[in-house]
Amino acid sequence: MPTQIDSRVMLRLLILWLASLTVLLSPSSHADALVAQPLLTPIPDNAGLKQRPFISSILDLSQYGYVEREFQMSGTANLYDADGRWRSDGLWNTTIAQADVPYATRLLVRRPADPQQFNGIVVVEWLNNTAFMDVDVIWAQSHDELLREGYAWIGVSAQFFGVTMLKSWDRERYGELSLPNDGVSYDLFSQAANAVRNQSALLLDGLPVKGIIGAGESQSAIRLTTYVNAFQAQAVQMYDAILLYSRFALAAPLKAGISLVSPSRVYIRPDNRLKILQFETEQDIFMFLFRLARQADTEYLRSWELPGASHYDAYGVGNLLPQYQRDFPALSTIQLVCRNSLNQIPQHYVVNAALSAMSQWITGGEPPPQSDRIEYRNWKVVRDEHGNALGGIRLPHLEVPTATHNYANYGVIGSGGNFLVNSFACPFLGNSVPFDQKKLAALYSSHEEYVARFTAAAGVALEQGFLLPADFAAAVAEAQAAQVPW
Repeated sequence: MPTQIDSRVMLRLLILWLASLTVLLSPSSHADALVAQPLLTPIPDNAGLKQRPFISSILDLSQYGYVEREFQMSGTANLYDADGRWRSDGLWNTTIAQADVPYATRLLVRRPADPQQFNGIVVVEWLNNTAFMDVDVIWAQSHDELLREGYAWIGVSAQFFGVTMLKSWDRERYGELSLPNDGVSYDLFSQAANAVRNQSALLLDGLPVKGIIGAGESQSAIRLTTYVNAFQAQAVQMYDAILLYSRFALAAPLKAGISLVSPSRVYIRPDNRLKILQFETEQDIFMFLFRLARQADTEYLRSWELPGASHYDAYGVGNLLPQYQRDFPALSTIQLVCRNSLNQIPQHYVVNAALSAMSQWITGGEPPPQSDRIEYRNWKVVRDEHGNALGGIRLPHLEVPTATHNYANYGVIGSGGNFLVNSFACPFLGNSVPFDQKKLAALYSSHEEYVARFTAAAGVALEQGFLLPADFAAAVAEAQAAQVPW
């Protein structure tokens, strides 16, 4: 009899152990073990003196069937130190320097109002802080794709300067926000995704989530490079894919700023198991030295390179500048006047294609297409007879050119505030130098020839997966409307 009782007890213990093991291995429970669950508090639309969010969309989102909401996200996060030496291979470890540091920040949400419109993918953008405030760079570039395909988008105020500016801009609305320093940013970014996965009823009004893309541009991409290398376990649990848009060769430190003591080149760690797409412009690759961190594509890594493109461009500025002139009326008198005209290569078309490809990668398992590398020889970019770079993703604007496109825009015009703004911004915005009438006439015998050649080149980019159908149509329409040749 005792043996029989012992056997029953053992059987029950075994069942309980198996049940607990199942819970521990389930994605949400394991994620909770790695990443704390934050507290979400809706911020009323009419809260504060401004009665709207900082960088609320300049678009009438209701016309697209979208709503914009804002939340305070609060909880605790850890500060970290490096554990051992960080080398170029990205196999980085961390140790907790200070645990359970209180924080409060904000999430800005733009999502479809109708669940039937939602495509199931949430893009969580690490808002850029290079201008010492939150900048929704990826939304500015890819809002067309996000809106037409029904993505949800969430901007995360992950860094100290962004939160400081929020409180300065509207202390009544954002007065409770507090970040000790950028060291908590990595846990914050994980907790934002955790909120998407486990609190979608509140955050997204119950939209059914199929996948989450983490995304960041420039400084944000640099910090995300550290995130995927040093916090791989969190990143894999929380995100289905990461878009690193215009990252440099370096990575960010565990505290603030851009690391000056990290390796001179930083690769994505070889044991990475997170779907990552790196999108790099010509300026990123050569001026910002990403060429030193080039690595071969793998099952989990794709790298796209766009020749002719600058770090940022005329399209992005055209979307961001009105937004900030509205939020800071003093900026309305400041003109962005660079020595050369701003870069006109439509990198937003390729960012759109990247988001689309990553969504399909998540939902269908098919990785994005592979991109050729921009040609580089004898410490210089290899250029064609028009001065445009060879290799990389070949948009029709390069294959059937009407201008020379590059990133050399170092001269500025203006004085006072204009000079300061232009000195900071112009070097990142490249230039496009249009061909004169004589050269256009020599290249294209008629407008019809130009449009036909442009359309054919756009068709190749479409077939390769670097141009989406809607952007193909927009590009061809632009070519048809262009006065080429004059």
